Amino acid sequence: MKGKLYLIPVSLGESNTSRYEPALNVELVSRLSHFVVESARTARRCIRALCPEKDLDDLLLLEVDKHKGYSYPRERVMTLLGEGVDVGFMSEAGCPCVADPGSIVVADCHRAGFDVVPLVGPSSIILSLMASGFSGQSFAFHGYLPFDGKERRQALGEAAARVRRVGETQIFIEAPYRNDRLLRELVELLPSDLSLCMAVDLTTDQEEIHRMTISEWRKALSRETSWHKRPAIFLIGQ
Repeated sequence: MKGKLYLIPVSLGESNTSRYEPALNVELVSRLSHFVVESARTARRCIRALCPEKDLDDLLLLEVDKHKGYSYPRERVMTLLGEGVDVGFMSEAGCPCVADPGSIVVADCHRAGFDVVPLVGPSSIILSLMASGFSGQSFAFHGYLPFDGKERRQALGEAAARVRRVGETQIFIEAPYRNDRLLRELVELLPSDLSLCMAVDLTTDQEEIHRMTISEWRKALSRETSWHKRPAIFLIGQ
């Protein structure tokens, strides 16, 4: 029997595990001892929260190297799977391979003939889209906007045009310490009649979801308004 690669979603923030992790996932994590992870520290914290009785010293955590093209110990992982050992994959937060590394590992497993099993769990992209009221039939996730000011304005112009032309919801993220700057740029640069949704700290007790037209955002924002250093996702729609 060949081993399987299980894609295990991770918490989006500090919240009760029952809110984001089905019982089946917990049962699976409790029996796995081999993992490919984006961050060993995050993986240990997640495993400890899910399975407090599990001995973390018995785990083999193989990290993906962000600084070397998301490389990982491929031969070792393939050998384990070939020997019938099931392996879990955990990214930093949310669902593996969605706005997170992991696609290289998954692609290698498919090429080698190993089964890949995606598990149910939190995705900030999907959760924010569900809560926005924008089109869920047509949407695009762009990741981070360009850092360069001119390129940033051009990207926002193109995004606004897509919303107007085909009703496609536009989704972005930003480093949490730049949330306030991005929000004010969106409110300043986007057309007044388009709408902006900002989803913050999803699945946690501090969760906030705000949707208004750009015109309404301009009236609502004040100098004291801040979501600094809080995980957020931004959506533009009609």
